[in-house]
Amino acid sequence: MLDFWATWCEGCKVEIPWYMDFQKKYKKIGLAVVGVSMDEDGWKSVTPFLKAKKVNYPVVVGDWDLAGRFGITALPVTLLIDRDGKIADLHTGMVDKDAFESEIQILLKESSSKKSDK
Repeated sequence: MLDFWATWCEGCKVEIPWYMDFQKKYKKIGLAVVGVSMDEDGWKSVTPFLKAKKVNYPVVVGDWDLAGRFGITALPVTLLIDRDGKIADLHTGMVDKDAFESEIQILLKESSSKKSDK
């Protein structure tokens, strides 16, 4: 899961605890959450935010050039990427937590059944 967010984005602040929960619940079966902060002042804003929220997944600082490669022009945007590196889904705006978690579960089941087929 790749989440484009910023410390000033209100929807992002709502989603991040959900993504922390997903990381905790599904890490052992293959989910990896990565955050891409779009804060213009970079780590100056991001570091205190991450410490205060105790974010449990890796975060990098990105820019709009990077975001543009994914067609992203606004925040928040969250991508689900399968084990083959293909974008399985892209959500612009706040996700519906329960629906998004269902999508994650489906992707993880599909990927584990592909493993057992080999």
